[in-house]
Amino acid sequence: MSSVGPIQVLVLQEFRLLAADADGAVSRIVAASPGGVEPHVPLMTSIDDRRDVATLRVLHAGEPAEPNAAQRAALDPLVSSWASPKHYAARMSERSQSPASHFRLAVTESGINLEDEAFAVSQQAPSADGPTSTPVGLVWIGAPVGTYAGLLVLVGSYDDPDGARQADGWPLPLSRELGVRIYESAKG
Repeated sequence: MSSVGPIQVLVLQEFRLLAADADGAVSRIVAASPGGVEPHVPLMTSIDDRRDVATLRVLHAGEPAEPNAAQRAALDPLVSSWASPKHYAARMSERSQSPASHFRLAVTESGINLEDEAFAVSQQAPSADGPTSTPVGLVWIGAPVGTYAGLLVLVGSYDDPDGARQADGWPLPLSRELGVRIYESAKG
């Protein structure tokens, strides 16, 4: 683990491509960009429309908040529109020593983020009858800066040896109806 302080801000950049990243050119540009203190999070693609993609980077105290101008210039010819970057205050940031191999990101602007004991999550032990767990290598949760509504959740897991992935209980087919944008990293 790094001796750097905790994650302060998560920066989400969503954008729409002219065409789906079928040849991996956009993924390679994002992967080649210099990273910060934290492990690199690959390009994530919407489960609803392969042209909608997102990048996520984190900032520790003292790290520059400016976007990567070289990355943006390299991506511009492949992008039809850029959303304004969104900043999230880190509410939880945990990772294992082993880097995750697959990432899933959920983003919403709905829901209220009040810190109230009535809404506290209990720390109950898993039931023996419950579903089996999936090893998780990274969990980042952020609340939007400047508003009480919304949430960002990034989960990094490990692909099983044959490359098959489970939905892990995420409501993937209902994401649009629930007002949640869900992104996944490309199949490796």
